[in-house]
Amino acid sequence: MPRISEEFRAVFGRDYKDCLVEEYFTKDAERVIVAMGSVCGTIKEVVDELRKKGKKVGLLKIISYRPFPYERICAALKNTAKVAILDKSVSLGAYAPLAAEVRAAFFGKKKAPKIISSFVAGLGGRDITLDSIREIFKKLSGRETTSDFIDLKPELLKEKYDE
Repeated sequence: MPRISEEFRAVFGRDYKDCLVEEYFTKDAERVIVAMGSVCGTIKEVVDELRKKGKKVGLLKIISYRPFPYERICAALKNTAKVAILDKSVSLGAYAPLAAEVRAAFFGKKKAPKIISSFVAGLGGRDITLDSIREIFKKLSGRETTSDFIDLKPELLKEKYDE
């Protein structure tokens, strides 16, 4: 992918870097959301808003899921204290897909985020709003979570038994 990206730049004059990830204010960030797709535009808006308030937040956009950019993710996030992975799908009985891959990227690494939390939003076609992203950044200030659902009614997540 990086070689193809370089060829594209040479021919068309546009640079898409390595076509694997896009870093947005990750260099000094204390909290970073990792996500894919169109939700990244919404995340960038919230990052800009929080940066204006002096918060050190950022976004790591995954562009290529396969091949998965393990090395690029580790390089981008190795000095970040808290990472939130935002998935728009769930894998019942396991980590959400993007969360599983990002966690695997840091397996056995000496430099890794202290907290890697998993959030799931946008299920059933729900919008992921600016408030949804603000909530993720707020929750990322706390302890690690494994699959925190955003914008779902809590009562829908509890088991109900009829008597």
